[in-house]
Amino acid sequence: MDFLGLRISSTIGGCISTNYLLAGIGTVGAIVLISQLLRNSKPFLVATTKEFIAFQQWLNSNIEESKEFWEDIVAEAKHEYKLEVERKLEILQKQQEILEKIKASL
Repeated sequence: MDFLGLRISSTIGGCISTNYLLAGIGTVGAIVLISQLLRNSKPFLVATTKEFIAFQQWLNSNIEESKEFWEDIVAEAKHEYKLEVERKLEILQKQQEILEKIKASL
């Protein structure tokens, strides 16, 4: 196997694949590079995290307000439905009484 113009055997010591070794070296290099980049951009990351926290709190408060609003709507709808059912029941009872009076008079 040729890597950067160097001839490398396919295994190291007959048990570790060269590809795995190169992937490990690449991973370590990437971790070092990312940590250096993150160190340089720490103020940006802090500001971004702060804004995310503020947005999250704003969103939670709006969700709570919306939840209360919809709970009120549902409670009012249930109350109006109950009143409507009671009115219909009263009408049915009055109709029943009228029918009984008519039946008794015949």
